[in-house]
Amino acid sequence: MGLKLNEYGLHRTDGTALEIKDEADIYRALGLDWMPPEMRENRGEIEAAAKGTLPKLVEESDIKGDLHCHSTWSDGTESILAMARGAKAKGYEYMAITDHSQSLTIARGLTVERLREQRKEIEEAQEKIGDGFRIFHGIELEIKTDGTLDFPDEVLEWLDIVIASIHNGLRQPGEEVTRRALNAVRNPHVDILGHPTGRLINHREPSDMDVDAVIREAARTGTVMEVNASPERLDLDDVYIRRAMDVGCLLSIDTDAHSRSNYDLMEYGVHTARRGWATADRIITTWPLKKLEAWLKKRG
Repeated sequence: MGLKLNEYGLHRTDGTALEIKDEADIYRALGLDWMPPEMRENRGEIEAAAKGTLPKLVEESDIKGDLHCHSTWSDGTESILAMARGAKAKGYEYMAITDHSQSLTIARGLTVERLREQRKEIEEAQEKIGDGFRIFHGIELEIKTDGTLDFPDEVLEWLDIVIASIHNGLRQPGEEVTRRALNAVRNPHVDILGHPTGRLINHREPSDMDVDAVIREAARTGTVMEVNASPERLDLDDVYIRRAMDVGCLLSIDTDAHSRSNYDLMEYGVHTARRGWATADRIITTWPLKKLEAWLKKRG
């Protein structure tokens, strides 16, 4: 292109300097749209920048709520009301209490009886927090090692939202853990597949799940794949987020909060989603409350 770039600026080969005020000016001189740093991985962003087809990536300011939160009913450290007030203080329109189900005894998972008791406390917290903010009653439902779900459908159907997750048996053969995940995303009462690969960064490798197959099936069934914002997880990762975007799968960026301070982890989930070229329209936690309520109602 007859240009030279070095520490002194951008120059034509005859030595004439181009006026450069910021990084975007350099991209513009090269015939490219400026690309967010998270995208700079040589995964097609240069070609897209040349064509003017770079997507507008999700931003933290787009987030309207958090759909994966725990309380003292299982392994969280704060009450339902405290967690709700913390989410409202973040400027959110909603949050979901999704404590663990009964099989995860190490986390004081809820039996059906305790789950029904919890509903009363959620209703009381909702009354105290007032209009303009919604507390969804959900569950983080264990996908058991035999592939069945921790609660029957008749229990799941009266919950507002269901996140299905695998915590045990992550070292099963790939076909087994894949079968378990597929069984979950095919259940009409499961809305989100939580931290799909089960990895804990620097502590536990992801399972041998065929994540591509699960993403494709989730796209077919309308089930959401979670982007867990906990720095220990960041699961889905950016590579699988990009694949989810390619096949039309919905995503949910959640913090898996166990205390109010954990809401601040949302930025890590957003940055991970941006690395996967995720846009706000495909992330259900960017939707305003009425849109989310309508989507959940349609799912039944």
